[in-house]
Amino acid sequence: MKSRLLIVVAYCFSVAQPAFGQHFPVVVFKEAPEGVFSFTKKWDYKEDIIKHDDGTFEKIDGEKIEPADTVHQYFTTNCKTNVQGGYTVKYCYAKRMGATIRLNFSGGMPAYANEFNFTLSNNTVNFNPRVVYPELIMDEKIVYKVTLCQLVLYQKNYALATNISGYIKAGFIEIIQNGKKGTKTNKYYLSGYFKTALN
Repeated sequence: MKSRLLIVVAYCFSVAQPAFGQHFPVVVFKEAPEGVFSFTKKWDYKEDIIKHDDGTFEKIDGEKIEPADTVHQYFTTNCKTNVQGGYTVKYCYAKRMGATIRLNFSGGMPAYANEFNFTLSNNTVNFNPRVVYPELIMDEKIVYKVTLCQLVLYQKNYALATNISGYIKAGFIEIIQNGKKGTKTNKYYLSGYFKTALN
């Protein structure tokens, strides 16, 4: 069955470096696309679990395998990003904190430890990306400037929902300031559908 959706796109900014003046229209309804949540039928094991060809399991830290370690982890998002060469983000976590809802898009360890965080409150949303590099360079400063943030929700009364689903499209510029090498900028995006429990 098709459902109605609410587009919430407003006052999007990065905590590290606000993108001032970026205002977006609020509340737009249209029909939901069909089949966009097919990814929820797919799953993987925890990121620290290896399944060998003979069917046995191993934890990368060498610890004993527990029954919970082999539980199927169903995907809760199918987002594409071009961060660090590009990959698919497969997990979205939603948490209700009073009148605020926080969405965290992550997953991809050990190769990718990046996070894309969205805070939804009073029909406005802000975006705080965090790109994690394998090597920390002490004399570098990294700030983010959000250039795009669109959040589409399928629940009109999302504040009361037990599940939250929709579409996210965000863009940002990563500004790397290095005292010796100067300033370098990277343009990144995140886009795709998500469907997850709202705890």
